[in-house]
Parts: sequence; C-alpha cells; structure tokens
Amino acid sequence: MSEVKIKSDRYGQAIALLLEMGGGFQTRFERTLIVNAKQRRVLEEAGVVANGTASKTRKNRGTKAK
Repeated sequence: MSEVKIKSDRYGQAIALLLEMGGGFQTRFERTLIVNAKQRRVLEEAGVVANGTASKTRKNRGTKAK
C-alpha cells in the first residue's frame, strides 16, 4: 500500500475510478489516498496524481537511515 496525493480538482474523479474498480482504499487528509499498486497505476494513467509523489522506499527494521 502506498500514499498517493491527488490533484485538488481531480479528487472526485479519483474516488469514482477507485469505486468502479472495487477493492479497498483509504482516505487521508489533504487529498491523500492509500492505495495498492494496481490502483496507483490506474490513477497515474488517468492523470489525477499530483506531481512530486514518489514511492517511499522501505528499510528493514534495525537499519539506520543514511
């Protein structure tokens, strides 16, 4: 699951696309959605994802950030 920031004028369209697809997603504050990889790809192809959203890399437990 990853966080995706949605363009302000496209939030309704993004929710509609996700509801059509089915499956689960979560909403957060400031136009942020928590979606899976397939849903993220569909949102990116539809052009509703705001610029500057990169996937966060995960680190193993006990690994310090550099």
